[in-house]
Formats: sequence, C-alpha cells, structure tokens
Amino acid sequence: LENLTKHYVGKRMKICILSSFEDSLSKDTGYSVRIYNLARGLAKLGNEVYVILPGYKAFQKKIDGLNVYSIKGVLPKSFLEILSKIIGVVKYTSLYFFDLVFVFKAYRIIRQVDVVQIEQQMTGSLFAPIITRIWKKRLIVDCHDVFQALRVKHTSSMRKILETFFEIITYRFADLILAVSEDEKRLLINYGIKEKKIEIVPNGVDTESFNVGTNVSHVKRRYNLENSHVIVFVGNMEYAPNKEAAQLIVSKIAPLVQEKIRNAKFLIVGRTRTIFNSPNVIFTGIVDTVAEVLNASEVAIAPLMSGSGTRLKILEYFSCGLPVVSTTVGIEGLCVKNGVHAFIEDDLSKFASKIVCLL
Repeated sequence: LENLTKHYVGKRMKICILSSFEDSLSKDTGYSVRIYNLARGLAKLGNEVYVILPGYKAFQKKIDGLNVYSIKGVLPKSFLEILSKIIGVVKYTSLYFFDLVFVFKAYRIIRQVDVVQIEQQMTGSLFAPIITRIWKKRLIVDCHDVFQALRVKHTSSMRKILETFFEIITYRFADLILAVSEDEKRLLINYGIKEKKIEIVPNGVDTESFNVGTNVSHVKRRYNLENSHVIVFVGNMEYAPNKEAAQLIVSKIAPLVQEKIRNAKFLIVGRTRTIFNSPNVIFTGIVDTVAEVLNASEVAIAPLMSGSGTRLKILEYFSCGLPVVSTTVGIEGLCVKNGVHAFIEDDLSKFASKIVCLL
C-alpha cells in the first residue's frame, strides 16, 4: 500500500473498501474474515477506513472503528433475484454494483478518499474504469479467489463467460492486485495480467482467538456427542464447492468411516440452506464461536473437489492443533507438506481411511 501511494506516506489516508456482499463483516465466512481483518488492519495503522456494502436496507453506522455504509440501488429486488438465478449468482445484492444509482450514491463517499479497494473483482468491472479514469482515484483489487467461475464445478456457461470478462476488465484498470498465494498470482499472469502490479497478501487467522479455553463437554452435550468420535468440516453452504463437499461427506465419507468406527460423528459447521439427511452427520448452522466446536473435535477435514483461493478453514484447523485430512484442492495455495502438516488425499476411499487412521 505504501509503495502504491508514496505521496501519502506520513499522513493519514482515507481508504474506501467496496465489497459486493452485504454480510462482508459478519466474520462467519472465509471472505468476511479476510475483509474484516484487512479493514481493521488498515484502521489500526491510523487510516480512516470506509466500507461500502450493497443492501436492500440502507444504513450508516460505526463498526469496530470502521465507517460502514449499506447502499441500495434503484433496481427492484424481484428483478435482481430473477437475474441472479439466470446468471448463477448467489447474492442478488451484488448486482447493485451494475446499478448507476448505486454508483452515484457510492461516489458521495468515494470522492473524499485517497484509495479505493474492491473486494470482489467481478462486480468491480463497472466501478474500475469510473474510479480510475473519471474519479482519478488509485484502485486496489483484493482477489479472494481468481477466476472462480472457471474453477467451480456446475457453474453455468453464462456465468463463466460474463464473470471472466468482467473480472479481466477490473484487473486491467487496477493499480495494485492483491492475491492470496503464488498459485493465484501465476494464474493471473497466465491470463495476461502484468506481474509488476500483483502482490501476495496471504490469508491468515488470529491464532490467539482459537487458543481459548473450551468447555468440551458442554459442546458435546449440545450436539449429543458425549460418546462419539467427532470429525468436523467448516464451510458456508451457500458456496457451491462447500455444498458439494457436504454431499460427499454424507453420501460417501461418513458411511466408509463408520464401517470401521461405529461411533464416529461428523459436524458440518456454517451457514446452510440445505440439510442432507444422515443420522451421523450434524449440521450446526452458524455458531457463535467456531473455535469451541473445533476444540471439541478430533479430526478436521476439507473434502473439496473444486474452488479457488486458499481456505481459511485449514488455518483455523491448524490454529486449534487439529490433524487435517484434505483433498489437493482443499489445501491449495498453502505451504503444506503431505504426511507432515496434513494428509492430502483425493481418492474418497483413501480419504476415509486417513480419518480412521487418525482416530
């Protein structure tokens, strides 16, 4: 950030973070943890940080030292919901970023800042040229995952075409691109993005918040796990790769593990709309403290078969000292050695065997 804005060093900067998800500061998903920590980190360095979120309800308030604005556009909710289903976008409010009324309202905040940081590269495609060419602001793009539409199974063809096109536009206008790993950086370069404007800011977690005293028996009583071996998976089920992983746990991994260990139970933690019926898989939904559930578990898993970026869940597992079994995709981009830091296995039968081995 200092390299990008050398003429601002030594003075307090005003930074506006544009995020296309209304729940970006909820801290219950990977992207919200990253956005929150980056925003708080910039604020702790003495900068004045503004966060703009799309939302059906407009508000302005202070959250943990951040100036948070929820803005709505003029397009009706019903139209956005229909359009999001056609395109294959989960959060319809992200489409406000293509609403000119939303752009105009955002400008009233952006005009007073020095730097704008976009937190979702696809929805930034309309903003990027306006920010850099018309409003004359420096632009940072924080890539939680690069070309996600191309790397997630069952993505609609329309979403792949549109999202890839819009994403490249955003990168072209960016002054600085933040990638989460070397793998993501290489992918950007392969698509013609200039290496000199790509920097790596890896994902991380507050390890102290996961090393807290936990009443394990209390957690086990809550989910009726007193006499069970507990395997945990953390993931927002609104994200297609996590939903696919949950289906694999229910249909293949859990039955294979239980052939060997009858009292094995699986906890799936995170936001969910769909619950797959299984007597040995418990969906907790959103929990107040993920660390509580992790510390009450014995093995953590990440059976992802598609997706991009790096998984905060893996770092959270490590922070609790949990042994981990993951697929190659699940642990992608992290400096992890198979058999040392985690077991990495893509064959589901062998994946289940690794869980049994650890238990």
